[in-house]
Amino acid sequence: MVERQVRGAIINELVVAARYALELANEELRTAGVEPEAYGSLAFIGTLQPVTRKRLAEASGQRRTTQRDVIRRAIERGHVREYPNPGDGRSALLELTPSGQKIFDEGRPAFVRALKRLDAALGGSLDEHEESVWRIRQALQDLTG
Repeated sequence: MVERQVRGAIINELVVAARYALELANEELRTAGVEPEAYGSLAFIGTLQPVTRKRLAEASGQRRTTQRDVIRRAIERGHVREYPNPGDGRSALLELTPSGQKIFDEGRPAFVRALKRLDAALGGSLDEHEESVWRIRQALQDLTG
């Protein structure tokens, strides 16, 4: 176990934890035969669909320019479709196409396996830790607008 070195290094710890979490999830995705990059770009849309770009940006924490590029590539690959929002003439909705849904459906069990491995490593207390991390993310999101 690595000892904490500096009080208040939470931002660095979150960044490093995110890297390891991504590595764990990608390992499970590759084992399942799912391309991590393809799954990663579809995961939020698949979970929230149909979703507006604004809501997707809020949920994923991506900058609008980064998000625009990710969505463009997913649309070009035929994994996502965008159509006018019938409830709001100013926005559009994103949802997975059948091929995008297939990637999402194949990747989701692998992602769940990664979460189960993490939960086991935490002695079954993942929910408690996830709540704390969610609260930290929410506070940071509020602070940065």
